[in-house]
Amino acid sequence: MTRSEQKRLAIISAAKEEFIQHGFLSANMDRVCAAAEVSKRTLYRHFESKEVLFEAVLAILQSSINEKLHYPFDATKSLKEQLTAITVNEVDILYHTYGIPFTRVILIEFLRQPEMAQQIISNIYNNKALKNWFAEAQAAGEFKCMTLDVLCQSYQSLFNGMFVWPQVFDMQPIPEGKDREAKIDHIVRMVVGACH
Repeated sequence: MTRSEQKRLAIISAAKEEFIQHGFLSANMDRVCAAAEVSKRTLYRHFESKEVLFEAVLAILQSSINEKLHYPFDATKSLKEQLTAITVNEVDILYHTYGIPFTRVILIEFLRQPEMAQQIISNIYNNKALKNWFAEAQAAGEFKCMTLDVLCQSYQSLFNGMFVWPQVFDMQPIPEGKDREAKIDHIVRMVVGACH
């Protein structure tokens, strides 16, 4: 990794923490520079504005996930078994890669700037691995009762209702243990049961 690439990653890491601590509007580029140990000139050479930096933080998180994420459909395993494993992994990604504090910042900013949200969602928040699994399952003769888009939207709505909205807006604790297992089981049963 070149020195320039190291500085860019340091800026992105510092920016994520700054956005979590202060939100997008109050995020301060001087504090980002100090935390990343770079000059303001260096920061703006890599990122021309705070908006571009925010998008870069999201993009690098998502690309790091996409690079290693693949859910191959396995005809020898039940839909319930496969979708349960996928959902367990999706919950881990949500809570350990994004984290609820940063997810809250993202959602607030999406509400404040709908045009930016639309662009980011179409470019970044597109769960390709999950969509590919559903597509492969359909090709194998499963989930024939819904279109692929409706299937993905249904799953995402259930997932967000269990693991995102209560934690982001109602400040509920992150579900653990039996509670987490029960919520995952509910999502899986609803999706699999819709077509069986």
